[in-house]
Amino acid sequence: MTTLNIGKQAFNTQDVANKVQSDILFLESRIALLQQQPNPNPMVVQTYEQMLESRQAVLGWLQQNEVQVALDKLG
Repeated sequence: MTTLNIGKQAFNTQDVANKVQSDILFLESRIALLQQQPNPNPMVVQTYEQMLESRQAVLGWLQQNEVQVALDKLG
């Protein structure tokens, strides 16, 4: 497990990844609900989609970092 430092605070990367994954699930469900509406607001859908893409990128970065740390430990 690694630590993510933001300002003067340190966060466990697994805790951050879990929160981001929770955000992703929420956004996916929200987008699905919006798209089921008869006339979904395209700006709202686009905003949620952009938020989803951002969270997915952060999760990918966190996971990539975890793999790199594990590889560095192996040697």
